Amino acid sequence: MNHSSEKPWAGIGVEVNSSLSSREMLYKAKLDWEVSKIPSQRPKSHSNQETFRFYKAYFQSGNAEIDTVGSLDGARILWALARLNEDFTLPGEDELKSYILLASRHEDREKIEIQFMVLRSACNSMLKISSKARPTVKNSFRRVFKSTLPFLSESAQKFDEEMDQKAKATIQMGREAISDFAEKAQSLANKKVDEKIARNYMGEVFKPDLLKDEGKAAEDQARKTEQDALEAFENAPGQNLESAQMSAWGLLTAAAYTADRLGKTPDSRLRQSWFGPNAKIKKRALELALNLLD
Repeated sequence: MNHSSEKPWAGIGVEVNSSLSSREMLYKAKLDWEVSKIPSQRPKSHSNQETFRFYKAYFQSGNAEIDTVGSLDGARILWALARLNEDFTLPGEDELKSYILLASRHEDREKIEIQFMVLRSACNSMLKISSKARPTVKNSFRRVFKSTLPFLSESAQKFDEEMDQKAKATIQMGREAISDFAEKAQSLANKKVDEKIARNYMGEVFKPDLLKDEGKAAEDQARKTEQDALEAFENAPGQNLESAQMSAWGLLTAAAYTADRLGKTPDSRLRQSWFGPNAKIKKRALELALNLLD
């Protein structure tokens, strides 16, 4: 197998396993404190514990192996990844690992965002995989403040049967979506392209948003990124594998590799790749790659 020497997830997060408690995961990730409006104050976190306790229970219900936890944007986003074991390999030992991502934002800790994705081992590029599952779930472990005693409401400590079945069903839909994507990825690897197709493809993937009317600077940046992506198509890690050589799959992986590296810091790169404009670029890249199969 070809594996990147770089750490995945932009080098952010720490590896964990299901034997750790939610408190131990928080401690290992240095998140055992509450986000405060006063930067100098970092009291012990109850909210973060509730969030990670929910993550762990959710993964266990779906038989997903918790793998990495971390935070983004000054711990305003707490996230956890678990392995789905729907991995697949394309020609040339091009390995893709499957994951489920749960993420919670400080503004609304009750809402947990759900994403399914694959990670390409050769270059650590990430692709979000759409599924039939709902994109969010309510954190039933979250306690809310009340105006009367006791000021904190009681919260569940474990999933009831209904919640357990919902988590299982959601994660199963994610596994099915990744299995379906594996077949599409094989078709993309079989689809050969030429330099003209490659240039047109990258031009469409990285074209500036004309509706924002950001002027010449945006156009210049788009052209530079397009050129970077074309160079990645030839030279990025993993592009020498059989699956990627002058293929639609190679175009997609080069576009994802380029998009994942847009941003000034590792935090901003990962945040934008999962939730921001770079995620939209990769979604467009996948759609355009699949259009090449028609």
